[in-house]
Order: sequence, then structure tokens, then C-alpha cells
Amino acid sequence: MWTLVHLALRNVLRNKSRAAFTLGGIAFGVWMSMLMGSFVIGLGETMADDVVRSKVGSLQVHLRGYDDAKANQPLDFDMAEHGDVERIARSIPHVKAVAPHLVFGGLCNNGSAATMIIATGVDPERELQVLPLANRGLAGAPLASARPHSGLLGFELADAMGVKQGASLTIQAASRDGQQNALDLDVAGTVNNNLPLDSKRMMWVPLAYAQELVQMPGRVTEFALALDDMKYTDEVKTALERALGPKYHVQTWYELRASVKEIIQIQRMVLMAACLVFLIIAIVGVMNTMLMSVLERTREIGTMMAVGVRRTQVTVLFLWEAAFLALFGAGIGAILGYGVVGIVTRLGGVPLMAPGSAMLVHIVPHAPLWLAATAIIASALGTLAAAAYPAWRAARLRPVEALRAV
Repeated sequence: MWTLVHLALRNVLRNKSRAAFTLGGIAFGVWMSMLMGSFVIGLGETMADDVVRSKVGSLQVHLRGYDDAKANQPLDFDMAEHGDVERIARSIPHVKAVAPHLVFGGLCNNGSAATMIIATGVDPERELQVLPLANRGLAGAPLASARPHSGLLGFELADAMGVKQGASLTIQAASRDGQQNALDLDVAGTVNNNLPLDSKRMMWVPLAYAQELVQMPGRVTEFALALDDMKYTDEVKTALERALGPKYHVQTWYELRASVKEIIQIQRMVLMAACLVFLIIAIVGVMNTMLMSVLERTREIGTMMAVGVRRTQVTVLFLWEAAFLALFGAGIGAILGYGVVGIVTRLGGVPLMAPGSAMLVHIVPHAPLWLAATAIIASALGTLAAAAYPAWRAARLRPVEALRAV
């Protein structure tokens, strides 16, 4: 066996230009697979991070039944602002912060026109503990408890109402028992987070303002939770559901934003298809190299079999040559891939601004070990599969006919 390994390594190095070309093809396939994979994974992580840290948190808690009626912004699924839910949530391991929300629907009036809005009352200080990127895309001043009658509008809503920072609006909403109430609101700023619904209909106000408007002091409709590590999301959800009981419904960020999870899954599928194309290109190159090697070494193969080398040993010899090509080529590709990913990461990622968005985000590539292992194993198996036919063909040569070959 070691003799075959030695011969295989020597044969690989015999034709250096051809070996270099084949190694380059395999390395290119692995390198491109890692680059594409790391950027797709990085994009998915950026999307998930944006949802978790700027929009919904890692998890949210509602009374059971709220989710079915939330399109109408119901107020009768309310909870105590400082009650058992918050106390229990804070006692669960890995829960870093809890922020209350009061979501309600109403009308926004600028004195000459009115439009329907969906408003969320938040505690400005506690909100930033759960959603540290909540102010991304903000033009103007953030919410602050010191300005209890100031709010933020989606930028398209502000344009439609013809208001800018410092303008005043009247917000009208119904209380839980149906009584109408109205309060003035100063526009502190506008938000552009590239979500059409948020831009056209959403408004954010201090929690105390919301509670006063809908006449629900000390009550909220949901709690948003931040975790110290997103990998514990499912674990915390299970523990929280067990502690709160069947009366409450706990949802993860990917349940609240199912479309984001679907986009990430589609990206992964596209990634696998693209990586497969690059690997096929590399495999075709290996098959061509091995076939040429068989044709050029016909007399050598015949001599080996004439002196007693068995057909299976000839097959194994060519497979070892393919294995060396795959190992060296994939190793070079993986090293280059990690090198490029490391450089881009140190530079802070690739800046990207989605069309129509005011938010500049940086896509930081991430190349986990499994990505490199998958690329290397796939290239190795593909290379061996590509070498199988040339190896079989070499083993099927008849010694007499092989020795006659010119």
C-alpha cells in the first residue's frame, strides 16, 4: 500500500504543469464555494441580527389569542407592565433585558387631513436595552422619557402628512371600552428602516403617552426579550413557556418574521446550487486530467501488469493520485478562502445599502468550520468519483495490447 502511495505522489509531481492546472481548478472551486458561502451566511446573520436587534427582539410574549387578532391591534389582551410576566422572564437564564410594548391603532391628524396609523408605545430607555439598533435609520431626535409627548413616524407617513421634525399632530385612538380619546404629539423625527408597512403606517411613542391615550395606565400588550446569545433562543422559549403556563404565547424572532427565515433558507439553497456548479467545473477538470494520464501511460500500465501488478492495485494507484490532487487543491482553496474572508472581516465587511433605504449595513462574511469541511469533503468525493472511470479504464487494459501502444 505504501508503495502505491509513493508511486501516486511521484506520478502527480511528474507532470507539474498539468498537476498545477488541476490543483488550480480544484482550489478555485473550493475557494469560490467558501467565498460565496461565507458571504451568504454573513448576509443571513446580518438579516437575523437586524430583526433581533432593531425590530422585534429575540422573543416576544403575548397573551394566548393575541396573535390571531393582532391585525386589529386589540387592547383586551393586556398584561401588567411590572407584573409576573416580566419577573418570570427576567428569572430565565440567558434573558438579558425585557421591554414592554403597548400596540394600538388610531388616527393621525395634521389639522387638514387624517390617516390610519399603527402605534407602538415603548419605554425609551428599556427599549434600547432590548433593541440596541432601534434608532438605525432615524432622522431627528430619538424617543426620550424627558419628552413624553414626542413621537417618531415612518418617513413615508411623515411625507404623506406633510410634517417634519418639530411639527405637531393630533393622535386619536379608542380605549379598551371603546371610548375615543385624543392627544397632541410633537414629531421628534422620522424612521426609514426599509419596511413598507413601518414607513407608511407605523408610529412610535413613549409608553406613558400610549397608556394615557388609550386609558390603560400600567398595562401593555407585549413584552420583547433580549438574550445574551441568540443560540439559546429555542431553549429560552421552552423554559419561558413552561414557567408562564398555557395562558401565554411565546414567539421567537423567526416566528414573528417568518419571511426573513424563508429568505435565509432560499439563500442557502442558491448557495448550494452555485457551489455545486463550481465543484462540477473542478471535477470535470480532474476527469480530463486523469483520462489524459491513462492515455499517456498506457505502456507503463501494461509493463506494471506484465510484472505482476494486479488490476485492483492499478485502480487504487489512480485513485490515490486523484486523492492527492483533491487534498492539495482543496487545502489551497480553503486557505485562500479563509485568507480573503479574514481580510474582509478586518476591514469591517462589505457596505451595502438596500434600494430605498437610508440604512447602510455592513455584510461581514462568516466562514464556519463546517463550510470549509463541506467544501473539502465534497471536492474530495467529487474528485474520486471523477477519477473512478479513468482508474477503471486503466485497470481493464490488457498487458499485451498496452505494451504495443505507442
